[in-house]
Amino acid sequence: MTTRSPLLTASTATFESLAMLLPSSVPSPAEAAATPAHAVRVTFAGPLRGWLAVRVTDDVARAVAENMLGTSDASTTLVRDALGEVANVVCGNLLPLLAGRDVLFRLGAPEPLDPRDGVWRAVADATPALAVSLGVDGGRVDLALQLNSESLG
Repeated sequence: MTTRSPLLTASTATFESLAMLLPSSVPSPAEAAATPAHAVRVTFAGPLRGWLAVRVTDDVARAVAENMLGTSDASTTLVRDALGEVANVVCGNLLPLLAGRDVLFRLGAPEPLDPRDGVWRAVADATPALAVSLGVDGGRVDLALQLNSESLG
């Protein structure tokens, strides 16, 4: 029996329902090679503490903003805000899968990140608790969940 990753479950459901995009859990070679252009991170505190980071290619970021906002002319600010909302919702859907539905968490405001540096270097240097890459219409989405060591109790 194969167990599906909670991060894969939460991210797929969020991209399908909120952004109206159909991600694939197996990116094509072209999708896997696509260069991310936007990234955000959402911190959380509760019984588990840590962060969820999301980075996407420009085409995916624009599709997210256009589908969520119903506009074909999304500014950089709207793209960043829409991606932050997706990160919030993925995090909000993921944490109950990990800690139970009756547990409360505090989510921080989404922080924009440089998708090529910073948190992603930390992800490469330290194994995230969960990570997934999705293919979306020729683009790519990477998600990583990092738990603070005191969360691992």
